[in-house]
Parts: sequence; C-alpha cells; structure tokens
Amino acid sequence: MSGQMIDSINPTAKTIGTLIGTLILGLTFQWQVNSVVALLCLLFLVTSKRTNPTTLLKIMVPITLISLSYFFTGWIFSSEQALFALANNSVPSPSGKDFVNGLKLGTRIFSFAMLGISYSLTTDPHELIASFIQQARMPMKMGYAILTAINLTSLIQRERDNSKLALQVRNIPVKPFDTKPMFTMMIRMVRWSERLSLAMESKGFSEDRVMQMQMTIKRRDILFAVGLPMLIAILGFAVF
Repeated sequence: MSGQMIDSINPTAKTIGTLIGTLILGLTFQWQVNSVVALLCLLFLVTSKRTNPTTLLKIMVPITLISLSYFFTGWIFSSEQALFALANNSVPSPSGKDFVNGLKLGTRIFSFAMLGISYSLTTDPHELIASFIQQARMPMKMGYAILTAINLTSLIQRERDNSKLALQVRNIPVKPFDTKPMFTMMIRMVRWSERLSLAMESKGFSEDRVMQMQMTIKRRDILFAVGLPMLIAILGFAVF
C-alpha cells in the first residue's frame, strides 16, 4: 500500500479500520504481531506525502525512549528471581523468557503509539470532518464547531498576545499566569464569534447547504477498513 493510497483513504474508513485494528491488537500479546503492525505504520508514515519529517522525528524520539524503558523493565525486572536479587543488592540475571517479556511490553507500547501517529499524521483534519458529516452522519453544527476549534488555535494565541500587550502598554503588570489577558481575550473571541456567525448566516452557510468538499467511499476504503483489522487478527492467530 503506497503513501499516495494511504493519503487518499476515506477518513471515516481509516478511522473505523484503525479503531477496530487497535481493539484487536489489544487482545493479542505476541511481540511479532506488535512488530509487524509498527513496521506497517512506519511504512505508511514514510511514504505519505502529508508526513512532516521534522514532526515525525520529534514524536518518534520520546515514543522510542518510552518503549525502550518498558523493554528493559520487562526484561530485567520481570521474574521473581530478579526482584529477589535486586532486594539483596546483587546483579539480576535475566533469562530468555524475561527477554521475550521485555519484547512484548516494549513492542506493545510502540505498536499502539505507531497506530495513533500514522493515523493523525496521514489524515487531513478538514477531510476528516467532511467525511464524518457526509458518511458518519455527524451533525453539521458539531462539525463546524470542531473545524472552528482547529482553525482558531493560532487566532486564540494571537489574541492572547494582543491582550497582554495592551495591558503592558497601559503600564499594568502581567504575571505569567495572570487571568487579566485571558479575560480580555475571551471577550474579544466571543464578539468575534458572534460576528462570524452572523456573517455565515447572511451568506447562506446553513445545514442545508451543499459542501464543496465531497467525500466518497470507494472499494479501497472498504478494503482498508476491513483489511487492517483482519490482518492483525490473522497474524495474532497465526503466531498464537
């Protein structure tokens, strides 16, 4: 499955496939299955045109460190003998069974994280909301609310900076966790949202309008929604 294909998968189908696949993965405890899922998700990320390499690197470093910490914890301190040796200030000697236990813990954390990362970095938020509205029958008002929250994040930060600057110009001290700029920002944002709502109503942005972004379900979308969970289930039964 190429990166172009993972980018073009319908977001609703991708959500269903990823969610069911995650639930099935939670029922398996084999490190081989976890490794295959993690590699598959890494393939999605590397070949996707939407993946920012810098963002991916910033996310992968802490996830890898956390997975390694779980691996060494499960490897060295998994058996009762190791805990007894640790209590007696001696060096524990992990066995092969302990090593496998560490692999299970480390790869389990890594595989779950990779599923979430591959989903978030290869899915466009606007296509996701449009697909939820059209295919998942999400209410239009809820979809607009989510899009507003996504698009206004930078505006909220800019309004907070402007409110803080306005207080400083009037020689009013502003502490790091002061509520004064937050209160001013909330007033401005409420007024701005009222003007935006009125402007949208005047231009016919109602629930009955036709959306410009039309999302459809194709055969490859159904294949992904069914194929990814089935692949994880087959791998789980095969290894078991």
